Amino acid sequence: MTIATLTTRFAALPGPVRSGIWMSISAITYVISIAIGRYMAPSIEVFQIAFLRNAFAILFMMPWLMNVGLGAMRTRQIGKHVIRGFMSSTNVTLLFAAVALIPIADMSAINFLQPVIGAAIAGFVLGEVAGRKRWLAISMGFIGALLVVRPGFAEFNLGMAYALGSAVAGALVSIMIKTLVRTDPPDTIAAWLFITQSLILLIPTIIVWTPPTLEQWGLFVFIGAVSVILQRTYNRGIQAADISIAMPFNFTRLIWASLLGWLVFAEFPDVWTWIGGTIIFIASVWLTRQGRKK
Repeated sequence: MTIATLTTRFAALPGPVRSGIWMSISAITYVISIAIGRYMAPSIEVFQIAFLRNAFAILFMMPWLMNVGLGAMRTRQIGKHVIRGFMSSTNVTLLFAAVALIPIADMSAINFLQPVIGAAIAGFVLGEVAGRKRWLAISMGFIGALLVVRPGFAEFNLGMAYALGSAVAGALVSIMIKTLVRTDPPDTIAAWLFITQSLILLIPTIIVWTPPTLEQWGLFVFIGAVSVILQRTYNRGIQAADISIAMPFNFTRLIWASLLGWLVFAEFPDVWTWIGGTIIFIASVWLTRQGRKK
């Protein structure tokens, strides 16, 4: 069976099925990406990890660019791409800083807060009106986060603060993407993301630069490839079906993170992470469905 035949058959699948496949791949690559960051964090600064991740991602985007031509990079929203680059740089550096200190499953659970935080601030940025049900879902999401973090009941961990900061930055990125997708194709948005992040993180990386080992260079190449797959599959998953259908597959991130954390780092999330993560996820899906009804 040829690749062309497989592509044709895949394209013929119902949108929700294709969305589920794309989002499941995206969930796996997300967990692999943060696990690689976690593995290298003790010896490589997070700025350098984030920079080289993006630099190699650009190389893996080159075949696409050579195929479609430089015209595919044309955009009328370059300013917004730059702002998004700063937000995403903050997001990814805080993410890698967090997973260096907390289990990757905890990071994945807190990451579900992004749509909850996004909904809470969307009214100020996009002028969206949040009704009673929406605020109830937002409150529910933050209660779930408190169960994961458990302030006052567990020893304070700076990694949790980094994780929450990453979720806030990620929420701002999601709001920015809402405006970018109105005019730019998903792959163009992904390419500009890798370019802007590389430029933004270049100077901090030079300051903290540590010569990577041969193994670490191999991991940087791998995380660059994984990041391209993550961005392109996520965008396609959102395109293939309504976001209320696509989003539930994001919950598999917690499952994969728990499995990988157990196999590679001998860590397993406690019951509060599962309960809190589930509550945050339900709140996120509820918010998504509320947004679809509006």
